[in-house]
This record gives sequence, C-alpha cells and structure tokens, in this order.
Amino acid sequence: MKSLSRPLKVVLYAAFVGLLLASYVSPLQQIFENKGRISTLQTKLERVEKDNATKRRLAGDLETSEGVERAARERYGMIKPGEKVYIVPEESKESR
Repeated sequence: MKSLSRPLKVVLYAAFVGLLLASYVSPLQQIFENKGRISTLQTKLERVEKDNATKRRLAGDLETSEGVERAARERYGMIKPGEKVYIVPEESKESR
C-alpha cells in the first residue's frame, strides 16, 4: 500500500502546483499588458501637459490689455478706428 501512496501524492502535488500556476496566468498577463500601455500613457500625458501650459499662457495673455488687443487683431481681424488694412492675397499652388 505504501508504494501506491507515493505516486498519488506526487500526482496530487503536481495538480495543486498546476492549479496554483494557472491562477497566476491572468494577473500576470494583465501586468504585462499594462506595462506596455505605460509608455503610451506617459506620452499622452506629456502632450496634454504641454497643451495645458500653452493654454495657461494664452489665458494669462488675455489678462493684459496688450494681449486682448493682439487676440482681437489676430483672431477676429479687428482694427482701430482710422487704421488702414492691407490684405495680401496668398499665392495659389496652381500659379507657381
């Protein structure tokens, strides 16, 4: 009877180890997938932070009268009374 119990213990032990390893597969797979996403998310974060810094700078410019005037001229084509505006047409690609 002793000779039967040893192989049975080995089989049960192997089954236990197999189940234990199988329970780690999914979490390990998620860890590796998430590590791959980290660099992509860091790149996106850097882009968003630069965009936010630009928008903060533009918002700060609008707190000064010079910044408001520049925005009105550039974005809305506004001019002061008495100023003359010259519009230079852009060359079309066909005429080159």
